[in-house]
Amino acid sequence: MAAWSRRLGIFAVPVAVLTTLSHRFGDLDTGAGLVLLGIVFALAFFALVAGCAAFASIWRRGGTGTGQAMVGVVCAVLVLAWPAWRGASLIYLPQINDVTTDWFAPPQFEAVARYRPPGARSLDYPGQDYAIAQREAYPEIVPLFLSYPANDVFQAALDLSDTRGWRIVSAIAPGLEGRGRIEAIAGTLVFGFKDDVVITVVREGPVETRVDMRSASRYGRHDLGANAARIYDFLTALTRRLEEPVVEERLPLG
Repeated sequence: MAAWSRRLGIFAVPVAVLTTLSHRFGDLDTGAGLVLLGIVFALAFFALVAGCAAFASIWRRGGTGTGQAMVGVVCAVLVLAWPAWRGASLIYLPQINDVTTDWFAPPQFEAVARYRPPGARSLDYPGQDYAIAQREAYPEIVPLFLSYPANDVFQAALDLSDTRGWRIVSAIAPGLEGRGRIEAIAGTLVFGFKDDVVITVVREGPVETRVDMRSASRYGRHDLGANAARIYDFLTALTRRLEEPVVEERLPLG
C-alpha cells in the first residue's frame, strides 16, 4: 500500500501541473482538460487512501514503508488541496453558472458567440430559477449607477477590462443612442477556464450612467462563485477608477 501510494502520488503531481499549464497557456481543449483533471484527482485520492491505510497497518503491525507512504500522502495533499478548498463552495453557494446585475432583462451576448467552442452551454439566460438563487446568494450584485458621463464610464470600463487581461471581442461606445456595450472573454486565475462577459453602459442623463454586467461560464453547472466575484470586483474597481483624481501634467515655465 505504501509503494502504491508513492507511485500514484508522484505520478499525479506532474500530470496535474502539465494539464493546468497546457490549458492555461497552451491549446488543450477544456473538455479534455476536465477529463484529465478528473483522472488526476482520482489518482491523488487513491494515493491518499493507500497512504493512510499503510500508516495504519505499520502502526498496528510494524514493518517498513513509512517513507513511501509519507511521499504519497504529501503528493496527494498537494494535488487535492486546491479542489478541496474550492469545492467547499458547493456547500453554501447555489448551483448556478450565469450571473447578471439585471435579473429582468439580462444583457445579451452577441459577438462572443463566434468564439464559443462546440459543446459549450447555451448563451440564453437560464431563467427565473437562476435569478431567485442569485438574489438569495449574491444580493450585492445589482446595477451600478454613476454620476459620470456615459462616454467616460465606457472608456474607464474598456481600460479596466484590458488591464485585467480580458480578451475584448467587441466594444461599441455609447454614441448618440446613449447605449454602449463591451463583450469580452475572461479566464479564471489557476486553470484558465474561459468565461464570457458582457457590459452595458446606458446614458440616463447628462452625467448619470447605468452600468449592467453579465458573466457566464462555458462549462459546468456550478461556477463556485467565480462569476459573482468577477462582477463585484469589476464594478467596485470601476467606481474607484472613476473617482481617482486626474493629475494634469504641467510644462515648466520659462
